[in-house]
Amino acid sequence: MGYTYRRRRSGPNWGLIVSLVLVAGAAAYFVPQYLNPQAGPPPPPLGSDALPASAAAPSPQPTPAAARLAEADQQLAAGHWSAAETIYADTARAAPNLAPAHAGWARALIYENKPADAVEHAQKAVDLEPKSAEYQAILALAFDWSGNTDRALTAARRATELDPSLPEGWAYVGEADADKFRLQEAADALNHATAAAPDNSEVLRVQAYLAETNADYASAVDLYKRSIQQAPERSFLYISLGHALRALKQFDGAIQAYQQASDLNPTDARAQGGMGSAYYAMEEYDSAQSHLERSVEIDPNYATGWGQLGWTFYVQKEYDKAQPDFEKAVELEKDPTRNAEYRHALGWIYLNAKQYPQAKEQFTKALAENPDLAGAKEGLQVLASTATH
Repeated sequence: MGYTYRRRRSGPNWGLIVSLVLVAGAAAYFVPQYLNPQAGPPPPPLGSDALPASAAAPSPQPTPAAARLAEADQQLAAGHWSAAETIYADTARAAPNLAPAHAGWARALIYENKPADAVEHAQKAVDLEPKSAEYQAILALAFDWSGNTDRALTAARRATELDPSLPEGWAYVGEADADKFRLQEAADALNHATAAAPDNSEVLRVQAYLAETNADYASAVDLYKRSIQQAPERSFLYISLGHALRALKQFDGAIQAYQQASDLNPTDARAQGGMGSAYYAMEEYDSAQSHLERSVEIDPNYATGWGQLGWTFYVQKEYDKAQPDFEKAVELEKDPTRNAEYRHALGWIYLNAKQYPQAKEQFTKALAENPDLAGAKEGLQVLASTATH
């Protein structure tokens, strides 16, 4: 029997069709890659340098609190104290347990010359992170600038215990010691601060303050200028420089420094008050009055502005104008030495108006605050001689 050829049933060749489709699809993808290499994503680097997919993923977006905190830090670094304070405050209210927000809020308040308000927020930061030397240092500065040197020393020393290399901790120990007139202890603390960071703006500022306390105003001027070079955005440094220049009777330089402070921070009453004091020292009373009135417009609780305004009228024998300003200064002033001076002036105003009981009261209170105030003693003597006639 021979082989019989059997013809296959006609129909589509599915294997061939599938192969053609795959070839066409591959061509559709790869040909454009060669014709236009930018059309698709670049190939990964060769070898083991290829990054896993997770590493190439975008970074997570910061939380709203973290983003606001960064914004506040930028404002603080630029010297915009009020703007920084507002953002820190909003952030702290939104995230009450965020210690950096409270610490930043405190620092902004200190730089705005609101140290008493800063204490609460600095303490909150310390309570949240008690082992933070930085927050202890901020608390020390708030206490010191609000007049509580004992608590300032405690916080500053705690900062140095937590981090012996923190220059601000040692600087604030020195500042509090200087306020207590423990000048050798202040110098020793500043030696530690200088060893840690000789060009730190705060270390230089406190060195200048110690020089002022020693009545070495020329050295203070040099140190304040060096501090400003490190932190030119800090308006309060120009105020301190102005005070030292004024002590040297370099009034034009002092006024320029105060003006720079005012330009940087128009809401700081001390800048206008400083200019007023410089013009007062130059016996340019109209200019002094103008700046001092501006200072108490900016801050109605600025005791020094009211007191200096009182003196401006007093030396011109305009006692009716001086009296309400001294009365306001006495109401607001917390420094006993300055308050004694205001009370002593009020005593003489009352004496001149023959208001003897009021005069005696003011002279007596002035001596209670400053027993060595000769003018108050003389006032009581005049009252005694008046009573015998």
